[in-house]
Order: sequence, then C-alpha cells, then structure tokens
Amino acid sequence: MEGARDRIFEIVRGRKANSWRGSSTRLALIAVVFFLIFDFAALALNVWLSMRIEEQALNINLAGRQRMLTQRMVKSLLQLDQSSEEVRRQSASLDELADTFNLFDKTLTGFVSGGSTRDGLGREIYLKPLKSDRVAALALGAQRLWQPYRAQVVAVLKSGARTSEVKVAVELAERSNLNLLDLMNTLTAELEAETRKEARYIRAFQGAAFLLAILNFAVAIAIYLNRIHVIHQERDLIDSIIDRIASGVLVVGAQGKIIRTNESMEMLTGYGESELAGLPVDHILRHRDQGMVVEHRDGQLYHCSVDVSLAQLAGKLVEVYTVNDVTEQKRTENELSILAYHDQLTGLPNRLLFDDRLKLELNHCRRHQLGLAVVFIDLDGFKPVNDNYGHDVGDLLLKEVADRLDRSLRSADTVSRRGGDEFTLILTDLPERQVLDALVSDLVGVLTRPYLIEPHQVEIGASVGVSIFPDDGDNAQELIRHADEAMYWAKRGAGRVAFWSDIAPALVKTR
Repeated sequence: MEGARDRIFEIVRGRKANSWRGSSTRLALIAVVFFLIFDFAALALNVWLSMRIEEQALNINLAGRQRMLTQRMVKSLLQLDQSSEEVRRQSASLDELADTFNLFDKTLTGFVSGGSTRDGLGREIYLKPLKSDRVAALALGAQRLWQPYRAQVVAVLKSGARTSEVKVAVELAERSNLNLLDLMNTLTAELEAETRKEARYIRAFQGAAFLLAILNFAVAIAIYLNRIHVIHQERDLIDSIIDRIASGVLVVGAQGKIIRTNESMEMLTGYGESELAGLPVDHILRHRDQGMVVEHRDGQLYHCSVDVSLAQLAGKLVEVYTVNDVTEQKRTENELSILAYHDQLTGLPNRLLFDDRLKLELNHCRRHQLGLAVVFIDLDGFKPVNDNYGHDVGDLLLKEVADRLDRSLRSADTVSRRGGDEFTLILTDLPERQVLDALVSDLVGVLTRPYLIEPHQVEIGASVGVSIFPDDGDNAQELIRHADEAMYWAKRGAGRVAFWSDIAPALVKTR
C-alpha cells in the first residue's frame, strides 16, 4: 500500500509537472499584471483627458469671451463719447467699461503668464499659461496690441471719463479692435484644433491599450483553460491509479463527510461512489471490539485497519482514509488466541488464561475488599478408565467432567483444565465460609455421579483443595500452590475436600 501511494505522489508531483505548472502560473500572473496595467493606464488616460478637455474648454470659452469683451469696451467708450453731458448714462457706461476692462485684462494676462480671473458664472478661477508655441504666440501678440489700448482705457477710468481722454481711447479702439478680434478668433480656433488633435492621439492610445488588454485577457484565458485541461487529465490519472489499489480509499472533507472513494471501497461497502458521497465517514467506519469495522450495505461487518493522513484538495485540508480488510487476519488471530489460551480437548481456558484471570480477579478484590476462592480438583480413578476402556473413552470422560463443571458454576466464576485430569476453579464474590463449603460439596456431588459413555458406565471420584483470598495467600502463585497442597492432603484422605486454612497447622508440624 505504501509503495502504491508513493507512486501516486511521484506521478502527481513529478518534476516535469511542477516545471510546467510553475511556468504556466508565471505566464498567467504576467498576463494578469499586464491586463491590470493596461486597464489602469486606460483609466488614467480617461481621467487626464477629461481634465485636459475641461481645461481646454475653459480656455476656448474664455477666448470667445475676450472677443465679446473687446466689443463691449468699444461700445462703452462710444457711449461715453456720445453721452458726455448725461451724467447717469455716463456713469453706467463707465462701470461697464471698468468691468469689461478688468475681465479682458486678467484673462489675457492669464493666457500669457498665468493668473486669476472670473469664469462665465462669476467664480474666481486660476488660468495656467497657454503651453503650445502657436497659441502662446497668439496670446503674446494680443497682449502687445493691447498694451497701448489698455493704457488709454486706464487713463479714461482714472479721469472719470474726461472727454479728451475718451476721444483718444475711441480712436485707439477703432484702430486696435479689429486686430484684437482677429487675434481672439484665431486663438479660439487654434485651441479647438489642439483639443481635437489631443483627443485623436488619446483615442488612438486608448484603442491600442484596449487591444493589448484584450490580447492579454485572451492569453490568460488560454493558459487557464489549458491548466484546467491538464488538471482534469491529472485527476483522471490519479483516479485510475487509486481505483487499481487493493486497499479502500476514502477522502473526507469538512464536517467528516465523504468526498471521494475508490472501487475497492465501493466493493467493501456495497455502495457506489454517488451513494457514499456526502455520507458521514462514521456511517461507514465504526469502532467495534477495540478496532474498526466496515458495515456492508447488507449488514455484514468486515474488520479493517485504517490509516488516516492529511492532504490538500483544491486548497482545502482533507483527510485520506486508507482502509484494508483484515477480517481473515482477525479470524486467524482469534483462532490462534483460542489455541494459545484454551484446552483443545475440552475448550476450557488453559493454565495461561486461568492465571491471567486470577490476577485480574485479585486486583478487583483488592480494590473492592472482596474475597475469592481457588479450587484445585484432581479426578480419582481416571487412570483405570484409560487403561480399561482406552484413551477415547478417557477423552470423552474429561469432556463430560468439563461440561458438568461449566454448567454448575456461575457466569462470573472460571473453570479451567490445568492438565491431565486436573481442573482449577476461581469462585468469586463469596459472602462467608458456609456458602463456600456448600458450593464445593455440591461440585463434588456433581462430579462423582456416574457417567454414561456408550456403552460403558463409568464412576470416578474427586479430590478437592481450596485456598481463600486473602486469608490463605495474597497473590496468584501462592493461592494456587496452597490449593494444590490442600488437594494432595485431601487425596490422602480418600476423596475428601481440604481447605488450606484447616490443614495449614498440620502441614507446618509435618515439615
């Protein structure tokens, strides 16, 4: 099993597979990174373009407003020249002249060197200097043409629209206004052309970025699909290998539920993979008699050995159960255990098992302050049966003796064949000596009743020795030895029952 699992991991984790997987992962990551770069670049271009168009639109609007302002200044000057004697009209024209002058002057200054002005809604804004050489040259030319005109308008405003100053300003306006209008018209047209040109460049770059992003996306999808295909191939290969393994395999995920199985496990349980999937693993594997069993769908139980290891499936931790059917091995072990610890003729526990049980019972008695008795029985007259009727009759007689003893004792007691025609008993939970006397006497009576072993009727006797815990000994060896000595004492008394506590003083005197 271990060799098969090693081969699986060698196939799955081979160097070529790792090399391909690593290179494909790197390619996929590179494609994704480039896709994100192009995507963010396109987004940044859109933001920059919107800001740039907003700035250019503002400049175009302000350049157009400059044309209107020049005409309003001319109009205001003409009104001042014609209404020199009408104070109210002169004051209104003077205010309009001041307002249009300030807007025009600040805006033109902003075009040339940057500065603050007001937009169409009257909000204070900051103008950046015009960048391209052509529009900057147009703005600078307009500023040179504006300077003498500007100086005269300032003189008009300072003099309070004195007639002489107004007339000079009107003359300058008539000479300069058309040129200013022409420059402002040209500036507006150039700004619009630059905006359209920048928009074309940016659209071309956006198109290229989009195509590259689509190409990267296609590469990423191709790598992903290829990897999915390889993963499916690897999974099919692993499934094929696992299905060829003689051991059952269960893959168990979260909450102890089965995810995958192999064919050996399906045969062991009688369920198909679709039926096993989703079942709790303890529905299939159960603890029984200090081991694990698999329950077949027909109710039959198979003893099994289970090895559990951790693995990862799709990035999640799973448990892999390797299940081997050890039913035959278990049956063989039980048979060997029976042979090792039971008498082959009578089926009773042998000397080894009797001694182990006696030690366990003594530990129990010590913990709960209880008493027990060890009984040693030797059959009287057994050898003549063998000599007169043969060993077959002797064996049948021993089986009958074992059966009578087993039927006469309680389930908590133990009877064993010590060897030959010797039997030993463990009698537990004895309340007092009188009960023990009666029980042993009854056993002797049962054993000495005639036996009918076709075609013979056989009669035998029994010599019985008894030792009691804790009075006659504190350990198993001592209790067995004392019961054996009491049995020999009884044998010399022609079938009597002897208790170690009764004969101990006499044995001490004889030694």
